[in-house]
Amino acid sequence: MEPLQKLFSLRQALFDYEKELGISDYTEIERSVLEFIVEQQRTTISRILKHPYFSTYSLSSINRVVSKLLKVGVIYSEKSQQDKRVVYLSFCLKNSH
Repeated sequence: MEPLQKLFSLRQALFDYEKELGISDYTEIERSVLEFIVEQQRTTISRILKHPYFSTYSLSSINRVVSKLLKVGVIYSEKSQQDKRVVYLSFCLKNSH
């Protein structure tokens, strides 16, 4: 199988998984941020921005996505006890699709 055919097969599998999870109607960046938060278990906007995958996105774009995911209820935020400037983001299992 050619590399581009393999790549399309991977994209199709990813599409199928996202559809099964009920997140196929999210934008690509919304899905990516959500998946990053789930993979990290507990993260911050700063960590999201520092990851190479998100290097082309602005702070305002990431903030907009995080606000939407918080509003929808698939993630929740929690202020750090040590540093009140730090806000942790985590996946909210009870409200997941």
